[in-house]
Amino acid sequence: MDLKILQILLCAALTVFAQSTSDTISFVNFENREVGIYNNDAAKEDFKRNSTDKSWWYAMEKNNGENSRIVYDGEEHGNVLQLKYPKGCVGPNDNDTPACAAQIIQPLERTADTMWSAYDIFFEDGFEFRLGGKLPGLCGGECYTGNAMPATGDGWSARIMWRKNGNAVQLIYFMGQISEYGDDFKWDLGGTIAQKQFTTGKWHRIVNKVSMNTVSAPGKGDKNGRVQAWLDGELTLDVDTLRLRDYDTLHVDKFYLSTFHGGSSAEWAPTHDCYIRYDNFTISTDSIAVIPVRSTDHILMLQQKRTLITPVGTYRANGTKIGSKKANYEVKF
Repeated sequence: MDLKILQILLCAALTVFAQSTSDTISFVNFENREVGIYNNDAAKEDFKRNSTDKSWWYAMEKNNGENSRIVYDGEEHGNVLQLKYPKGCVGPNDNDTPACAAQIIQPLERTADTMWSAYDIFFEDGFEFRLGGKLPGLCGGECYTGNAMPATGDGWSARIMWRKNGNAVQLIYFMGQISEYGDDFKWDLGGTIAQKQFTTGKWHRIVNKVSMNTVSAPGKGDKNGRVQAWLDGELTLDVDTLRLRDYDTLHVDKFYLSTFHGGSSAEWAPTHDCYIRYDNFTISTDSIAVIPVRSTDHILMLQQKRTLITPVGTYRANGTKIGSKKANYEVKF
């Protein structure tokens, strides 16, 4: 059987698995999309949200639709999302000239005190890391970002950043953080391994696990919240002293796909257009494989079982007050 056909069957098989697994909240791999512009309507369909929260996305169609496209990446990944990081662009930027990369906030259809997220990422050749930039991650409640420091334990975020030379860190907003812009936690397993770096021209796999802290009494959260990260199958971060919430009604409830260079000043900006590719966004209340299973392995499995799977449609996984000021690009709740 032709390898491409088997790849399509594989995607269908993975989709069936994702749809039939009750722990999987969202799975997005773009195999249901044609090569071309990826617009807001497509994002609405793929990044499923709950039925009550009106928060959504922004900037998928900025710059005449040039920011966000579906491209074919080869038999291993098939169709993937390609985001453009325009020359000179810093921060998310809510103007058309230019708007930086893309912003999607996905209120999850189900919430939990422990949540896993994963995606594959490919920094294209020539990508400029400069001083750093934001990558997707989980958040909850007010989803504090920007220069907003949580003051009442009503929200947190645990996004990922690339720093200078591609150094990988977790940028966490939590009660007791030191910097008003969130605290960096290096992906070096507490200094016991070498600092992990993103490199260009290679697919990386990122997996995060966030576990909420306990709450002794309303307004008094314990310092035992935990964030873990794996890069290409290796545990790179494990911090378990975080006060993410002060109320046990607060959970992991959103996936924040907000990505751009910055920072806010010009030295963060790329000097030419840069691109990142993304695939296999997965959100789950149960563990996610930290090492991607290669398509060739699945193809061999399908051949051994001699089972023909019928392809199916893919299911995709400023108000201001003290301490909660949001950047102007952020969706209002």
